[in-house]
Amino acid sequence: MSEIKTYSHINDFLSELGVPILRHSDFYIVKFEEHQANLQNPKTSYTHSYFEIAFSIGYDANVSIGNQKVNAIDTNFSFVSPGQIVKWEVNHLKKESSAFLILLKPEFLPFSPSIFNVYENFPFFNHHTLSSYQINENQQQIFLDFFEKINEEYKRNEKDSLEIIRSYLNILLFNAKRELKFEQNISFLKNRSQEITYKFEQLIKQTKLKRKPIAFYARKLNISSIYLAECIKKTIQKTPKQVIDEYIVLEAKSHLSQSLLSVSEIAYLLGFEDTSYFIKYFKAHSGITPSNFRKNN
Repeated sequence: MSEIKTYSHINDFLSELGVPILRHSDFYIVKFEEHQANLQNPKTSYTHSYFEIAFSIGYDANVSIGNQKVNAIDTNFSFVSPGQIVKWEVNHLKKESSAFLILLKPEFLPFSPSIFNVYENFPFFNHHTLSSYQINENQQQIFLDFFEKINEEYKRNEKDSLEIIRSYLNILLFNAKRELKFEQNISFLKNRSQEITYKFEQLIKQTKLKRKPIAFYARKLNISSIYLAECIKKTIQKTPKQVIDEYIVLEAKSHLSQSLLSVSEIAYLLGFEDTSYFIKYFKAHSGITPSNFRKNN
């Protein structure tokens, strides 16, 4: 089993892959075939702080995102949210193969000022839904065209290139939402446990002060705390508290990177009466203090 590497700085991740480093802090794309000579690591396990979209044709690979595992043969379309563990191993490459990797921050999207907007608009980024998809030939061409256009514009790097990329990416994501949602073999919510998990995550996102007892959320869902815990554990192998903590930390990070609020103000906004406790809480769940996170972002 390969070591899971946690990348605090995304350029370390890109250097490990042997591809160019970031040009812009909130968006990146690479076409692997353009740097094939540098790809010496067909097997890797990692996690980082960006949203990630991967698209490949002509690859035979084993892909694991969170607790989901697929054998991506010929085509694969994958979505990864910040903090998810990704593992992949390339078994074989066809002569005519093509693979792209996109990394983005929520603020790059015109309608998504925070991470919560991304989850709300695009369910394939939520942890409990499918993360990796097989697509038909027609869909392959639709998405390949978008990835090619985005990559070419990124390489051009002219005055309005980022705005053009933003428009292409916007259309790509909404097309993915449309195409994947109505694909006959795909169901985002396959059973009652996934339905409860989905509703639980939606409820957390809609609750202003998220640091509530588990019983609070269970009552809102008209189920018992025990049943809620069973559903969450079955679906994403976590406890309800872990999920709540993740969303609190995500919201904290969003405020730290996108607002001028002080750490004390953010703590109060999130329902922490004691700033020092918030700092300890944040560090315990992210490995870094709020101040240092802000400096690095």
